[in-house]
Amino acid sequence: MAEKPEAEKKAVDRATISRIMRTIPSHEGFHFFKEVGDSTGKVATSLADFVEKMKLVDIRSVNFHFKRHDFEKWIRDTIGDTELSRRISRIGKETHGEKLRTEIIRIVKGRLEELKGTQTKA
Repeated sequence: MAEKPEAEKKAVDRATISRIMRTIPSHEGFHFFKEVGDSTGKVATSLADFVEKMKLVDIRSVNFHFKRHDFEKWIRDTIGDTELSRRISRIGKETHGEKLRTEIIRIVKGRLEELKGTQTKA
């Protein structure tokens, strides 16, 4: 029997979607920093909240965390979405500034829409 296409292998069950889209306690949230020891005071506690905070946070914070792979790690390890983490890891390492912010927001919003669509079909 032939291998299933990649898209079909990535099906996500309802429990996983709920876990990915949940709101987490503030202490587990994504804490935005401009550099080590210099917090912006902003904390994202869900992927939807992450998108909203990304729109407003100091651009130095976006560049800082991207270089350190912090977004990917938080999304994979705390939120539990390895697929979204992988998508963010594919952004070119030379990308920075507003272009980077726009790309991260586009990817996360797209994933949220994808998960919401899957949830209503399941």
